[in-house]
Amino acid sequence: MLYSLVMAGGSGTRFWPMSRELFPKQFLSFEKEGSLLSRTIDRILPLIPEERIALVVGTAHASETRRILQSMNGGQGRHPRLIVEPRSLNTLPAIAVASLAVEKEDPDAVVSVMASDHLISPQDHFLALLQHAAQIAQTEKVLLTFGIPPHRPETGFGYLELGEALPAFSTGLFAAAKVARFVEKPDIETARRFVEGKNHHWNSGMFVFSVKVFFEELERFQPTLFASLQPLKEALGTSGERRELDHFYRTASSVSIDYGLMELSSRVWSLSGPIDWKDVGSWSALDDIAPKDSRGNVVRGNALVIDSDNTIVQADKRVIATIGLKDMIVVDTDDATLICAKDQAQKVREVVSRLRERNAVEALEHRTTHRPWGSYTILDQGPMYKIKSVTVNPQARLSLQMHLHRSEHWVVIAGTARVTLGEEEIFLHTNQSIDIPKSTRHRIENPGKVPLIVIEVQNGEYLEEDDIIRFQDDYRRMEEAPGLDSPPLRSKGS
Repeated sequence: MLYSLVMAGGSGTRFWPMSRELFPKQFLSFEKEGSLLSRTIDRILPLIPEERIALVVGTAHASETRRILQSMNGGQGRHPRLIVEPRSLNTLPAIAVASLAVEKEDPDAVVSVMASDHLISPQDHFLALLQHAAQIAQTEKVLLTFGIPPHRPETGFGYLELGEALPAFSTGLFAAAKVARFVEKPDIETARRFVEGKNHHWNSGMFVFSVKVFFEELERFQPTLFASLQPLKEALGTSGERRELDHFYRTASSVSIDYGLMELSSRVWSLSGPIDWKDVGSWSALDDIAPKDSRGNVVRGNALVIDSDNTIVQADKRVIATIGLKDMIVVDTDDATLICAKDQAQKVREVVSRLRERNAVEALEHRTTHRPWGSYTILDQGPMYKIKSVTVNPQARLSLQMHLHRSEHWVVIAGTARVTLGEEEIFLHTNQSIDIPKSTRHRIENPGKVPLIVIEVQNGEYLEEDDIIRFQDDYRRMEEAPGLDSPPLRSKGS
């Protein structure tokens, strides 16, 4: 049986300021409606049912991922399983843990690994490629990857150098070849030679293999990592699972599947075919996925572009006007603005790194933060105070909670609120307010049919979001401890 692991734990630092640590790019929408994550799942559903799909996410992203899954298909039916990582250890440990869960359900399983931030079309060609790769993986002891013939010199991607062609495993649509070696992201001159030579493909970061072959190669090339997985393997499905998972993530080394396995194995094959693949890795990717004006500009949002060429302008609420720019990127949000040359787009992650060093909130979250029950927007903040506009969706409610370091004052702007305060239940209407003292259990709920909007004023010596003690929660955030989320992966119909 074919399973799929979707890697959805990245922070998307190169897409700052639209992408933030708590709301990364896989949650954003491009081209048309639907987040990158939901479109990735929709892309593979015709071939792989939801019960054989697992999403690997970090603890900070589990709640929003569940909200997206719940919104798909009108909230009906089963949803992919979540594998929640205690901390990020790069792709190889994550794939190894997820493959353990698959192996427990089906020791003969074939696994496809893909990222949550790719755009791929046409869907039928991609599914045919995926199915062909799965058929090879079932019979041959190989690790397959998908190579993308480059149509431009690109310094932001790794490359595959192709070796011996494999006509016996090729079709009229897809070509198979052994991978001679993996090549790091090249400089521009090397990238031009790769395009001209036609023997190098972009490394798509997608893989297909049987779990048996994967663990054979893992034991061969990463024996320490393989050995550290064995206690977790024995604990799967028992009360000790989360303890062993936490121990594994505290002791295992961080390594990518490329460095730790694919570049070392002699069993790596590549498949390529007529698919349009776009890695939405940095702002330069909009050149490939967004419409352009007559001078090659990508203009999105509230922007005005005059005498500019080949420039990307992404505006939010404010008017952004450019004059005489060439090969530039300008991105404006309500709390941050990015201006850089296109050929420097890969360095945006350095901005995020510098902001983290300064403990700047702009690296962590947007001014508007989404939650399963709605959203909140920070209106103002300073020493000892923070002011938010809180929107609670109809029939939704926050967790029953308490704060140790802050008090709150709520004013209803629109809608009706049902407030739990200690042992009391109070209804508030427009223009009514209530005080929430420190160390008092409380909850706000929207019992109505229209959004509830509340202005919240926080006062205290510590105002961060981790000053929350939850006693009851509708969205499983009290269970957000890392683990292999139920229901288990299983074959369709079982």
